[in-house]
Amino acid sequence: MKKTMMVITASLLLGFGSATATACPNSGGGFGGRGGRGCTAGMMEERLGLNDKQSEQVEELQANHFKKVSSERRKLATLEKELQAESLKAKQDKKKIDQLSEKIGKQHAALARLRSTHMAEVAAILTPEQRDSMRTMMDFRPGRNSYGMMQK
Repeated sequence: MKKTMMVITASLLLGFGSATATACPNSGGGFGGRGGRGCTAGMMEERLGLNDKQSEQVEELQANHFKKVSSERRKLATLEKELQAESLKAKQDKKKIDQLSEKIGKQHAALARLRSTHMAEVAAILTPEQRDSMRTMMDFRPGRNSYGMMQK
């Protein structure tokens, strides 16, 4: 489940990750869609009515965000592997488990801050009407929680 959360966190914009995979099945559901522009930017252009300048700005923001998030996700994955290894030892070090758990929590918080900053940067490019549409699209995700994962 944590691995799934990391993948979802890497989605460039909360609310667009799973829709991108569906809307762009041949592009891998993310960057580098056909036609030279990332599929996510193309989908946003269509759904939010972005102009060419906005689309270019969003694509640039998403590329930068992806770089930042990738680094943080790698750190999180390393910490989770360490926690798993320690948890599976015959004689566990509870203090080390507590420390790793704290670090993992801080990594999740760092990823949440990056996601929030990215959404604010994207929102700054949009018109008030487009922000309302974006909010509606993000809110209308039946069966999904705040991490974009299906609820049971």
